[in-house]
Amino acid sequence: MSSLYSQVCDRILDLIQSGALKVGDRLPPEAEYAAELGVSRSTLRLAFSELEASGVLQRRKRAGTEIISDQPKQRFSMATTGINELLSLGRDTKLTIDSTRTVKTEDVPQLEGHSSETGHWLEVHGVRSLSGAAKPFSVNLVYVPARYAGIEPLLKDTDTSVFRAIEESFGISVGRVSQATRAIACPADEARIMGLPKGAPVLRIEAELYQRDGTLMEISVATFDPERFQVRTDVEIE
Repeated sequence: MSSLYSQVCDRILDLIQSGALKVGDRLPPEAEYAAELGVSRSTLRLAFSELEASGVLQRRKRAGTEIISDQPKQRFSMATTGINELLSLGRDTKLTIDSTRTVKTEDVPQLEGHSSETGHWLEVHGVRSLSGAAKPFSVNLVYVPARYAGIEPLLKDTDTSVFRAIEESFGISVGRVSQATRAIACPADEARIMGLPKGAPVLRIEAELYQRDGTLMEISVATFDPERFQVRTDVEIE
């Protein structure tokens, strides 16, 4: 089931594309419109942020929220209101795995401080794409500890995420996600894959996924084209 803010986005888009709302119209104030739609202001803000990022709405102080387009731009947006939204990347975009190999803990900087039963990890290399896009918007490396490395033969049939294959194979689920985001200059290989100039500014997200009991499931290192990907947090105390 899609998140509530995504449902609100779809509802507003439907109103625009049906002609009930038109380009150039201004939407009511947040409190009023949230009450009209039967949602909280924080949910409406997330929907507005999504529609603004996709080029449908424009919000300006003291001028309100204006409809500026009836067609959203193609872009993946991840809202971090909870773990389901945080993992939405694996549900809502396509993963193409191009290679796997075994690596040692000491050979990968991101594995420092972590352990695998044998000292080896399954490394999975792949890319993520939006529907109909000519180039992927991210390049991904996933490291799976030895306890779950048996998923390797199953990965040829997955197009969502490595952690989903782990969940389905071992009957477990993600209970905690720890991640850090930083800006870097795009390395040459990733730039070529995503169709960017070498050294272009990109986002690097390093994430650790755990079961509820604290058992590590995977470590991922993903590089994103910031023009086609964003992470958004909108929190309100009500």
